Amino acid sequence: MNLNLLEIRRELLKTRNYGISLVDAVKDLSSKYHVSSRSIYSDWQNRKNWIEDVLDIKDSGAFFLELVANHKEIYRLASMEFLQADNSNARIGSLRLLRDLNMDFLGMVVVRDNQKRLRMLEEKARKGGIFL
Repeated sequence: MNLNLLEIRRELLKTRNYGISLVDAVKDLSSKYHVSSRSIYSDWQNRKNWIEDVLDIKDSGAFFLELVANHKEIYRLASMEFLQADNSNARIGSLRLLRDLNMDFLGMVVVRDNQKRLRMLEEKARKGGIFL
């Protein structure tokens, strides 16, 4: 893979992860790397084809299990913070974090399930079982 392209993809993922809008990220990256905005938008639309390579994910199942383990540890720490909080603001903050963690975890599970279903449908389509 072209090292310049790999760097653009990594930066794009990082900026999106930090909450920077796609429009702003594309504008900055197209200027920085002297590529068209259109090519970055197009690449972003096709990220499912390259995201595992950029994140260096060799085994998506193991990666998911690592995310689950990380979630459990963060959840445990937030729960302890809630129990040890000495004021209502700290308790409310801990509860919000726990809620956000649950929503994030639910999102991960739904995405993983959808990916499995999509792979199954694609395999059936390749075998002529269904048409997409």
